[in-house]
Amino acid sequence: MKYLLFALLSLSIWFTGCIHDKTAADAPIKNVSVEVGITARPADRITRATDETQIKDLNVYLFGKSNTFKLHIYTQSPLLQFECPVGEYDLYIAANLHADMADLSPAELEACSIASRPAYDDLPMSAKTTVTIAASAQGEVVTLPTIEVRRCVAKIAYNIRVANTAGDIKLQSVRLMSIPRTSLLFTSARPSENKADYTSGFYSEIPAAGGAAFSGVCYIFENRQGRVPGITSQADKSARNAPKNASYLLVRAVRGGKVLSYSIYFGENNTDNFDIGRNTIQTFNITINGDNEVDTRISSYTLNVYDTYAGNMIGGYCLNDQYGELLIEVDGNPAPLTLCGRITASGDTGHILVNDTPIGSGRDLELTDQPGLNEYYLHYDKPVYTSADSQFSYTVTIEDDGGYAQSFKFERRFANKLDVIVDTPDNGKGKVKVSDALYSVQVTGVRDHIAMCYEMGCTLVALPAAGYRFEGWYSTDGYKTRLSISTTYFYVPKSANAAIYPKFSPATSPLDSDGTANCYIAPKLNTEYSFDATVQGNGKNTKNIWALNLNGISARMLWESDSKVVEDVMFADSRISFSTGTVRGNAVIGLFDVTDNCIWSWHIWSVDYDPASTAQTYVSGAVFMDRNLGAITTDCTQPASRGLYYQWGRKDPFIHPASCNSDERERVVYTEGFAFNVSYPRNAGTESPYDVMTVEWSIAHPTTFMSDAMYEDWEEWASVVDWLYNHHPNLWGNVTTSNNNISKVSYKSIYDPCPVGWKVPSPEDFAGIERVSQSSPYYVTIHYNGNRTTNIPTGGTFVETRFMNNGQLGRLYTNAPYYMFWGTSSCRYGDISCTSIIFSTGSVPSFIDTSDYYRYAANPIRCIRE
Repeated sequence: MKYLLFALLSLSIWFTGCIHDKTAADAPIKNVSVEVGITARPADRITRATDETQIKDLNVYLFGKSNTFKLHIYTQSPLLQFECPVGEYDLYIAANLHADMADLSPAELEACSIASRPAYDDLPMSAKTTVTIAASAQGEVVTLPTIEVRRCVAKIAYNIRVANTAGDIKLQSVRLMSIPRTSLLFTSARPSENKADYTSGFYSEIPAAGGAAFSGVCYIFENRQGRVPGITSQADKSARNAPKNASYLLVRAVRGGKVLSYSIYFGENNTDNFDIGRNTIQTFNITINGDNEVDTRISSYTLNVYDTYAGNMIGGYCLNDQYGELLIEVDGNPAPLTLCGRITASGDTGHILVNDTPIGSGRDLELTDQPGLNEYYLHYDKPVYTSADSQFSYTVTIEDDGGYAQSFKFERRFANKLDVIVDTPDNGKGKVKVSDALYSVQVTGVRDHIAMCYEMGCTLVALPAAGYRFEGWYSTDGYKTRLSISTTYFYVPKSANAAIYPKFSPATSPLDSDGTANCYIAPKLNTEYSFDATVQGNGKNTKNIWALNLNGISARMLWESDSKVVEDVMFADSRISFSTGTVRGNAVIGLFDVTDNCIWSWHIWSVDYDPASTAQTYVSGAVFMDRNLGAITTDCTQPASRGLYYQWGRKDPFIHPASCNSDERERVVYTEGFAFNVSYPRNAGTESPYDVMTVEWSIAHPTTFMSDAMYEDWEEWASVVDWLYNHHPNLWGNVTTSNNNISKVSYKSIYDPCPVGWKVPSPEDFAGIERVSQSSPYYVTIHYNGNRTTNIPTGGTFVETRFMNNGQLGRLYTNAPYYMFWGTSSCRYGDISCTSIIFSTGSVPSFIDTSDYYRYAANPIRCIRE
């Protein structure tokens, strides 16, 4: 230990600043003169470093033990003199407190504490001892023995060196950490367990020139934190094992973007002791070998500060994003240090929000995850940006409690975004040209554009493709609110994010405005029409039937009743378009996939006919068309009045007979590859004859009549009296599946051949009709509701290649997969059952009845309103 000496020397001056007890002064005790000289070791040279021997002021207390005399002297002079009675005294000396401590009792002195300083020009010192003042020869001054005063602090000397192998590490600063805020002046005390009683102290930045080596001295109050048994290696003398309030020297360095912290814990050895005593010296020689190896424990962290705006810019402009984020990533564990942050900004700080609160003059950022990712909402909350207020900058400063701070500055420029949405499922072919924007770009792979604008906006020009027209600019994707019908639109932003929808439509009349179906009525000649080619029938799921989306790439006409019924069939933008010709009639258009397979087909009924205007309400309440499906006329003396013929459950029609009493088909114009044909399963040439008896096969072959499969008992295959091998009772929407659940409930299915809003009737819908008369070979007249009459053509039934009973009876199909007995309404279910209504003109009295003639037979249909 080092000591400073007080010499009590004989001097010839009186000290006038003494204070003593009045009672003692009046006592009849003879005083003796005592002289005290105060000296310090002379400085070798003038320096700014702390002078560890200098004494600048003194507080001296003398308390009689054998008498009641007491004395307090405060002086900044090196000489003092006082008188006191002979006797034994307690002497208290406090040096370099830079203040008069006033008159204090021994108990008050024992409790007196001093506060730590960030730096020391001189060191606080103290002494407590007992002295005896004896009587002196007459007139002589008593000289006391030398008194030692001790420093109230410990001296920490450090020598830091970066090893040559780690030359890219640069020293930054040193700092005392976890030092006591106060210390008793005259006695030692047990260290506090309260974290608030400790603070950081001495701090020194290391200049760039000293980035590889640095030495210094600092001072610290005593802090006796004791031993931690079990620490046997210097590498374990770290924050992980140290007492929570142990003092240490924090050395800061950087290696690239990594911030390094070296924590050197004090103690009386290099392992398990954490004591610091007053008036002691601890010297540390520290060699830094890297960022994960050092003579003492190391912690390090790297900061990555960024926001989501940088990655979402368009043309260099940020977007208004209420879910924008500021992210502060702490990579590595900074412990025992902790980090705190602050954000400041310039610009319209009232609208720059962090976690929904304006930044204003600045906001503190709590870093809850150290290490980890800390996220904060960052939003420049402006309803619309102008050129004057589109920019702001902000700075994020992250500081650890070791005093090391890093700042990250960002500049952001915002603009209003306009999405020009062209590609929607409901839009036709066309494009848009954008001009006069701050920045614009066409979105890769689609026709959409993005434009960035200020208050001057931009110009949009709609360019419909050939065969399309421009309907207008809309503000919603449902094309509900139209902004303008002009092809040129001058857009001025009213919000920071907006979208506009140009609508292009085929220059044709849509047939699917009220829904989709397998049959469309085209009422006008020489007119362009179109319909959606992605929907099977009405697109609805019904009992045991599920609709699928169609993905075709081309379309063509499969057959037409005259060469001038339909022309110019095209497929584009998921729609089929065509033109009606100069004559009325029927046609079928097919949709084809990439393998040129027909995946669906539609019946085009080119007729000057509005079903609703001439609809007939039957006794049952069902509303019927006034003609058969596909009929071009209601003049039943014409073959075209018979309409088209359908196998039960199929959606694709066959042409009517050539005359009113012929068994031959009317002439039809077929497309190559789709001429009329009959499929006989036993002659199919497939692995199984049943391969050509499926719904899927029927869709791919819409112009082929699918016959039943008949075999003798001794043949390999079983007979199937149906066009389907796996019988399907629900094809036309009736929900019956067996004899145990015969139902009259039905819904229009995707295989129903009727137009939009109409469907195949149930047998019950004919209940109550009555025969009136017949006109062979043309029709039967019936009462359908009271005295109201209608004619039913007697076109017979089409099977394979010929018409049976044409001119003798008429059959109309129903959707029933069961047989309903006419007049009783009792029903019988069978796998091949169905119900058709018969209108007979035979030699016996003509009649109306029902028949369950086979499903593979083709009959006309008279549709009812859904």
